[in-house]
Amino acid sequence: MATNKTVQLSVQEVLDCDQNSQGCEGGYVNKVLQWGKKKGYVTAECHEYSGDKQECDVDHFETNECRLDNTVYKVNDYCIAVQEENIKRELFKNGPVVAQMQPYTDFLAYKEGSYHRTSESFKFNGQHIVKIIGYQQSIDGSTEWLVENSWGTDWGENGYAKLLGGRGDSGIDTYAIGVAVHPYTLYDYQSAQNMGNAAGETTINTEAAEEDAEQDFNPDDFGHGLDLEAEE
Repeated sequence: MATNKTVQLSVQEVLDCDQNSQGCEGGYVNKVLQWGKKKGYVTAECHEYSGDKQECDVDHFETNECRLDNTVYKVNDYCIAVQEENIKRELFKNGPVVAQMQPYTDFLAYKEGSYHRTSESFKFNGQHIVKIIGYQQSIDGSTEWLVENSWGTDWGENGYAKLLGGRGDSGIDTYAIGVAVHPYTLYDYQSAQNMGNAAGETTINTEAAEEDAEQDFNPDDFGHGLDLEAEE
């Protein structure tokens, strides 16, 4: 039976075991999504957060109790919503989205209210990733994005913030990623892997023109330059 229960997925397993990640030094959103598509995520209770990168056992996937006994949550699909109205539509239809923003020095000191860059601040290199959970209208009529950050509950409004959109300083409303994740048992995962391997061994002869016409979206082409901020 379907429920509306929110499940917190494990950040730590990806930090520890994804060799394509840069651990607490940053990373790429598309790499994390690829991990979710291929291997799936376990819950936070299954692989608890420690605050720094730990050693990943060589036989982690064969011996980890949660991987063997519990449900894995796998990325089924994801899409890019471009510009404000499309981001709002994705929020309304499917819930929170992942977005990147340009971080400035005054964002570190944010406590409350509607954030926008002050003239005295300067920007950091790279981008920062936040989760947009909703939006509202500010006093001047602009869109105010409600975001969840990864810097702990001591930052901002108990870990959350309101970012003023439409100004172009943070770039928060340029585009966002909507992700569909669903429970996936180990049996389902192994069956899919076996089917994928079997399909890979089958040679299909097609005309060159057909191959050119059937070009799939490659997730590795997306997300480069998006720094995934680890929760530390």
